[in-house]
Amino acid sequence: MSVRPLVLWVARQEETVMRFTRRDRELATGVLTDAHGTVPFSFDRLARRLSLPDRDILLDDYGWELDEKGRIIFQSRRSDQE
Repeated sequence: MSVRPLVLWVARQEETVMRFTRRDRELATGVLTDAHGTVPFSFDRLARRLSLPDRDILLDDYGWELDEKGRIIFQSRRSDQE
């Protein structure tokens, strides 16, 4: 499976940079960096599960977050939408 869902999810995050430390057939790991610091992540490429220290996120093929029933969860991260 591709890391495309992960790349698309990161692109939607405001001011986030991703760096891989490992990338193979089943798993990709690395760090996400933003204005608040760095956060380690792992991405199960087969299940499309992004694991962060505080939560796990399921992604669809296009990088949208899914709930436990497979429905898209849309949450705007734009700072001008407060």
